Amino acid sequence: MNILGCLDRMDSGSYILNGKDISNLKDDELAHIRNKEIGFVFQAFNLLPRMNILENVELPMVYAGVPARERKERALDALRKVGLEDRIKHKPNEISGGQKQRVAIARAIVNSPSVIMADEPTGNLDTRSTTEIINIFQNLNDDGKL
Repeated sequence: MNILGCLDRMDSGSYILNGKDISNLKDDELAHIRNKEIGFVFQAFNLLPRMNILENVELPMVYAGVPARERKERALDALRKVGLEDRIKHKPNEISGGQKQRVAIARAIVNSPSVIMADEPTGNLDTRSTTEIINIFQNLNDDGKL
């Protein structure tokens, strides 16, 4: 997953993503590919504790240079898709594990990536939260987002 997600480099061979050979790209080019083409959902959520939910979802767009007004609109839309539009001012430590994972999913989809990479996205969740996360992924797939 680290190689497919452009987090680690390959020792040999080539890797074509959306018709582009990324095997020999520079670090800044790989960072751009990760930001635009790949959405990550980690088991550990990887939310920044000092930022509220909205800011956590906006973060990939900050790196992509998206203007503030558009960032907010797109982040709110992503949070609506995962059912958390009413929690935007909360910090990660103020929400449940299932809600943290939904924030991570919103952050992963906000740049409309070509690929979503999910590393055991339900591994730390209870049965109810797991079902919610699976349903979110199914709805995104039904909408053509995954």
